[in-house]
Amino acid sequence: MGQTFFGLTSEHKVEIHKTLFTMAYYSNGAFNFEQVYNMPVYLRTFHMKQLEDAKTKEAEAVKAAQKSNRPQKR
Repeated sequence: MGQTFFGLTSEHKVEIHKTLFTMAYYSNGAFNFEQVYNMPVYLRTFHMKQLEDAKTKEAEAVKAAQKSNRPQKR
């Protein structure tokens, strides 16, 4: 017989902890693990989206800078 109570599956727990780690690790000290763990879900979701957007923009800026600094082939 399966679980008879509501709870998160192992897969969900892994995904939640990946999010917690990502936010704590890549936030450059803005958040620590405990802060992210205790953060309300709506705020965690908001900050994760903001962090993703910022990191995407950073990567695009680095790529553009590398592209503009390459010597042109003749």
